[in-house]
Amino acid sequence: MNGTIAIDARMLGASGIGTYIENLLGEFKKLDHSLYFKLIGDAEKLNRLVGSSSRYEIIPADFPIYSIAEQFKLPKLADGCDILHSPHHNVPILYKGKLLVTFQDALHWDHPEYIPNWRGKIYLKFISKKIRRADWIITSSQFTANRACEIFDFPSDKITVTPYGVNTHHFSRRSPESVRAILEKYGIHWGNYLFYIGNIKPHKNIENLIKAYELARAKGVRANLVLAGKISGLRAKVDIEKFSSAPGVKYVGEIPYSELPYFYSGARALVFVSLYEGFGLPPLEAMACGCPVLCSNTTSLPEVVGDSAILVNPENVEEIAKKIKIISLDLKIRKKIVAKSKERIKLFKWEKTAEKTLEIYKKLLEE
Repeated sequence: MNGTIAIDARMLGASGIGTYIENLLGEFKKLDHSLYFKLIGDAEKLNRLVGSSSRYEIIPADFPIYSIAEQFKLPKLADGCDILHSPHHNVPILYKGKLLVTFQDALHWDHPEYIPNWRGKIYLKFISKKIRRADWIITSSQFTANRACEIFDFPSDKITVTPYGVNTHHFSRRSPESVRAILEKYGIHWGNYLFYIGNIKPHKNIENLIKAYELARAKGVRANLVLAGKISGLRAKVDIEKFSSAPGVKYVGEIPYSELPYFYSGARALVFVSLYEGFGLPPLEAMACGCPVLCSNTTSLPEVVGDSAILVNPENVEEIAKKIKIISLDLKIRKKIVAKSKERIKLFKWEKTAEKTLEIYKKLLEE
């Protein structure tokens, strides 16, 4: 079936949503279909990703995310297309055509305290009205699908769950020698640290993680705690300097995407006790690198890790500390978790995500 799909790809390069866009477009190139795409975003990044493929037209756009400008410019750039696919909830209110929304998470609806100001709250109200009138919604987890039904009173038969995948070519176990060469630059020793990766935002629960780590350290844990992630540019963030001054805690800032597999491969475990996730890529990436995972038992995370991780209540500091001690010191449990993880990651493939998305495009075109 023929048709033209406009995709708002301005967040290409960002964590989470950027990874989703990158892998979706990459898989579309490989799959057999007759659809044509107009990609709205950074021309240089998009050219590097899709090259000279005749299926893609790149439309440069430099207006910011969550801006008034996007509300006026996006509808014009998508004009004439059969479907506009918005990979995030900042949908263009004035767009009149068919709208497909990938609803990444309901964080701002469930936790309005994380919205930075009154303008953001007003913006969210207008966006909510438009999402209610979307033609279809995609989510990456059943948890988020359920929240979309509840928040927007959206029909469940027009929501499709398409879980994220994991790129096992990039995220794979690396040799101890290559890991040591990367970690040496940061003053970190292979096998002697617990690892957190993610934006340093309040809902990531860094404060409780560090409190729990201090308790675990008092109970005999000697592995350090290495924190990595973005701070600059975040409207809601944690005072990382205050928390990373604790004994054994080291903040290394943002690390290059190319080095992430080495950090996972060298860690004793990933500790990811986030309070809220629409999906949660780090546990999946860690699993693919043979790194044991300790993560929260809330929101979407149990869907992602299944029985291939140690689950913990993210609001219970003592419980987190207890589980940190177990995953740090019990080699038998770590090996058991890693063995289960090898099977678990086979369920998450970007090819499947892209195939299901193409099916939705075709369904909307038929309607």
